Order: sequence, then C-alpha cells, then structure tokens
Amino acid sequence: MRSFTNSEDAVSTTLAYVLFSAIFLVLYVIILLNANDLLVKGPSNIVVNDQYRDIGNMISSTVTDMYMVAPENGYIETEYKIPAEIGREPYIINADMASTDEIIDVNSTSSEKSVSVTINGIASSMPITGTAYSSNSTTHMISYHSKD
Repeated sequence: MRSFTNSEDAVSTTLAYVLFSAIFLVLYVIILLNANDLLVKGPSNIVVNDQYRDIGNMISSTVTDMYMVAPENGYIETEYKIPAEIGREPYIINADMASTDEIIDVNSTSSEKSVSVTINGIASSMPITGTAYSSNSTTHMISYHSKD
C-alpha cells in the first residue's frame, strides 16, 4: 500500500493548476486592458476620419458647383447641412488658402483629429475663406458675391 505522506502527485497537480490559472489570468488582464483600443477606439477613429473626409469633400464639391454656375457679375448662395457632432465631438470646417490651392480643413474641437481636402483649380479665380462650427447650427450657408 502507498503512503500518503510521501506521495507528491497531488502537489504537482495543484501546482500545475495554479500556474495555468495564473498564466491565463495574466493573459486575460492584458487582453482586457487592450480591448478598448483594439475593438472600440481603432474602428471609431477610422469612421470619424472617413466622416470628416466626407464633410470636406461635400464642401469642396459644393464650392466647385458654385464656381461652375456663379454669375460673372452677381450673387449666388447655397445652403448645406452638416451633423452637429461626429464621433460625439463637435468640429470646425475652415477654408484657407494654401501655398498653391484652397484647403478645406475639418478639425475636431475636442481632440487632435483633423482632415484636409483640397479644392483643385479654382484658387486663383475664386478666393475662398471662412469658418463653420458644427455645434452652432446644422444648417449653414455659402455665398459668393462677384463684382466687376
């Protein structure tokens, strides 16, 4: 018959269980701490960046359309709507002159997210400047007044 005091089978089984549990627990904590960045923030940043680019492209195409139909001597005005927030953050749309062309910047007011879109080819004949804040109103106007 076996002596229970000299057997080490129970110790090795218990030690293996404790080591396995500790390794599993450490890996679980590491995954849990990184899950927010991997599963929430990463896709959210991609979606917000795409939405900023969409807003910039919409403003760019609106300005280009206005340029195409603008009277030589007159006034044209168009209304556009934008969401109040993207990714739960208000944002600013800013039109500025870059070195060679017009740039539409869409910047978050509460984080470092930013997208720039160019308006090709109309900077020399139709200078564009202005700023729109998304949180003030969802409806905004672009107007152009031409004088000879």
